[in-house]
Amino acid sequence: MKPTIVCLAVFGLAGLAGLVFAQEKLETQVSSVSGEVVSVNLVKSEVVIKYLKDITTSTYENLTFKVAPEAKISKDDISLKLSDLKVADRVTVKYTTDTEGTKKVESVTVETK
Repeated sequence: MKPTIVCLAVFGLAGLAGLVFAQEKLETQVSSVSGEVVSVNLVKSEVVIKYLKDITTSTYENLTFKVAPEAKISKDDISLKLSDLKVADRVTVKYTTDTEGTKKVESVTVETK
């Protein structure tokens, strides 16, 4: 009886570890979007980007991104700060989305004109 309980406990913990690992893999999937900076909130460390959601209907949508301190922000291979981003800058944002739907920025590349 005891070996059965031990085996069930081990398999249960292994299954739980698998779920945690699977959840972590979802969080590390990197997506990207290109668009125009609508606003920068330095207090909340957020940037809002307007992007073309549907080319057929010319529908635009705003996305809000949380910018972590370790996020790479650059223009022409020069490192920038969040405060250097300006409204109307054309950017490409690479980000991950956590299980709660928060979009966390990995990098922001400002396009040159």
